[in-house]
Amino acid sequence: MNSSILAIRVMGFSRSKLVGIMATALSQYVLAYASLCIENFYPVWSAPLWPASGAALGATLLGGPSMLIGVYLGLLLPSKLCFWGQIPTVTSLLLPLANVAETALAWFLLRKAVKEFNVLLTNQRDLVTFLLLAPWIPALLSATLAQFILFMGRQIPLQNILHELFAYAAGNASGIILLTPLILCWRNIIQLRWKDRIIAQSLLTGLFIGLGVWIIRQDAMISSAVFIMLVPVVIWGVWRTGLRGATLNCFILSFLFFNLKPAEAFDRRQANMPPRTDSALYLYRSGAGEIHQVRSILERISKDPLTSQIAMLTVLCLTLFPLGLAADTSRSSAARDRFIMDSLESSLWTWTSSLGYTIHSPRVAAKLPPSVTLFLKTQQTGQVKVMPQQKDAPAYVSYWVTTQASTAGTPLQVTGILHSLETQEKMEKAERVAEIANMEITALRSRLNPHLLFNCLTGLRALIQKDPQSAQDFTGKLANFLRNAVDTQTRPLISLQEEVSLCRDYLSLETIRGARLNAIFQIDPAANRLTVPPMSVHTLIENAVKHGKRMKNNALTIQVIARKSRDKKLTIQVIQPGRLKKVRPHKTGAGLLLARQQLDLLFQKKGQINLTEDQSGHVTATLEIPINRKDS
Repeated sequence: MNSSILAIRVMGFSRSKLVGIMATALSQYVLAYASLCIENFYPVWSAPLWPASGAALGATLLGGPSMLIGVYLGLLLPSKLCFWGQIPTVTSLLLPLANVAETALAWFLLRKAVKEFNVLLTNQRDLVTFLLLAPWIPALLSATLAQFILFMGRQIPLQNILHELFAYAAGNASGIILLTPLILCWRNIIQLRWKDRIIAQSLLTGLFIGLGVWIIRQDAMISSAVFIMLVPVVIWGVWRTGLRGATLNCFILSFLFFNLKPAEAFDRRQANMPPRTDSALYLYRSGAGEIHQVRSILERISKDPLTSQIAMLTVLCLTLFPLGLAADTSRSSAARDRFIMDSLESSLWTWTSSLGYTIHSPRVAAKLPPSVTLFLKTQQTGQVKVMPQQKDAPAYVSYWVTTQASTAGTPLQVTGILHSLETQEKMEKAERVAEIANMEITALRSRLNPHLLFNCLTGLRALIQKDPQSAQDFTGKLANFLRNAVDTQTRPLISLQEEVSLCRDYLSLETIRGARLNAIFQIDPAANRLTVPPMSVHTLIENAVKHGKRMKNNALTIQVIARKSRDKKLTIQVIQPGRLKKVRPHKTGAGLLLARQQLDLLFQKKGQINLTEDQSGHVTATLEIPINRKDS
């Protein structure tokens, strides 16, 4: 392991976290440079727009609080060397903490103070929460902290603090409103499908608006006309492209409010900078004698062009962002409705006296005859059955309501929905099939019970002739066995534990008759609560007793194994010594035939009984049935 990876792990950061921190630091450096290149208005030092704050919050919301390290590192170098000139080292180290505190507070308000805030801004609640909490209080905290640090570092006089405080707070708030949603909406720009219609419309609209902004900034003769044209284009673009397009359009339109002059900004700031003096002297000179100037300073702030520019940008974002999100919500709702309609083979439709019918789903419209009638003009609302062109296709039911009528009551506009009866017809067919299956199962049980009773009575008759005393004991146990067996027939499925109990009672009866049986049950405890058709395992054991090969002492060993398999099936094996007779399917024993028919009806042919013979001379009857969801 090399030293760099070891250092990353010691610090507790993964490689992806470290990359995120470095990317955040780089973005802070670049955006801070761009912010301070924007033309300022003397005597304001603070940049009128500070997009670095928006980038910092976006990175922290997506990458977590560790991105605050990148925020501090990205602003540390410019604070000392590039932007503010030769300021004290302590001031340069403390100044980036103002933006770190701002970002941390905004992250806390959104992530911790608000429950279930979605950083992707997918609904109106999240957007309103962001616009109310993220920009204002954190920016004011950052501005206050920064002005205090600069004042203590003898960089600004006391009489300029209010003006600087306003510009700093407003610039940071505007940067958060402008850039954070842009980052959140375009966060996966590499993975976007550029051929998607909405993405293409967003980029084309942004390109057109950018061209218009450039023309307006050139102060050409057509600037006024271009500005008038931009208004409907922006509104149309936001409605067509949603919140993603709104963030892009607001970012491009921000260049209308602020002028970038990289070659002029730093020199102009240094030239207009007041002379530095001791901070204590500032307090003495700017004390009570300067308090009366607060009102004039506030008036100067209100008349400053910076005020109107930041206010216009904020209002623009607060207007277009909700409009874009409303467009996204409407579009997703319409897509969901179309999906539901398509899945149900249904469609909305409208009728007007001038245009006639408009069926919104082309697939449904293609199935209906050209001269279809979807409503009755004599009724304001109702329903009518509509037959498709193909006779074997499912019918539709048209529900309608008259939304506009003339004074005479004649319909002028009707809205309705075509509902396919395919699902209803399938349900009715399934109910008929289930009813038939229930009748077949009832008939099957009426055949199964006599079969079981016949076998038992035959055994009783033979026992009476052979051992009358044992026959009396046999009769009592037989009555109890038949009572339990008949009770299980009233239910379609019983637990395996009940079925095994019946099988043990049956083997006990066979033992009384004189059969030498040794039954070994190996039942997985997890399988005991699973359900099986009544008498299904009994049929296999009965078959094994009948066809199993006896030893020299006429003894027969039967092994019963039940387990829950990984493929969500219950597997039951009944193993006895013997040979598997090759018989034709229609010659299968009555018991196995009835059991297989029962499985087919109960499990739609997903259950099966298979007989196999291995090389050791044992026959295995395997019963496989799907596990009921309620039991799994």
